[in-house]
Amino acid sequence: MPLIATGRHRRDTVPEEGGRWPVSVVLRPVAGGVLSQNLDALTREAADLAGPGHWHTGQPGSAHLTVRALEWYRAIVDPAEPAIHRYRAAMERAAAGCGPTRIEVVGLTLTAGTVMAAAVAADDQADLFLDRLAEELGDDAWLELPYGRRDIWYVNLIHFTTGIAKPDALIDWITRHREHPIGAETIPAAELVRFHYAAHPERPYMRPEVLTYTPFSDSTRRPGLPTS
Repeated sequence: MPLIATGRHRRDTVPEEGGRWPVSVVLRPVAGGVLSQNLDALTREAADLAGPGHWHTGQPGSAHLTVRALEWYRAIVDPAEPAIHRYRAAMERAAAGCGPTRIEVVGLTLTAGTVMAAAVAADDQADLFLDRLAEELGDDAWLELPYGRRDIWYVNLIHFTTGIAKPDALIDWITRHREHPIGAETIPAAELVRFHYAAHPERPYMRPEVLTYTPFSDSTRRPGLPTS
């Protein structure tokens, strides 16, 4: 039985020092693109069923696929500090050996604390970048080492923060959308971001602040791979 049916789901809170939502490497849908619009529409539908107060993580500007979290949350992050310079350099070295990656978002699922859109990589470039980044980070890859290699791609649409207004209806809606093509897009760059809580009265969310934008190289893309 889904945890939201009994109110035992995980509830996110505004980040605190040493907690979740740290500096991370992410892939984001192209601003204004069809995929971004489709994710936003589904986020609004999910939020109508979940009720007020939950974070609209799938809205434009917030929706993202996490490649790697790099540290625990801290309130003060200086873009000029040595750690950020190391992360940026590792991203640049990794991205130089990877082409733009084609991502397809293929349906919805329910987790302990989110409404999630499942994604698949339509080529090998996303996984290649993930692996190359881990290598290039070296000791800076420490945070995720105990959890092993990420083996799924996803975009969270809603992060739960309180009770669910219509749990049965939300469960049914997600079940109907479990296999539901949402869109595909070629993502041209990775981003190093930190997150800020945005207390929007109707659509609160975690706002990514871009610390660096790292384009993928076109030189490794094999002929015949789809492009947007």
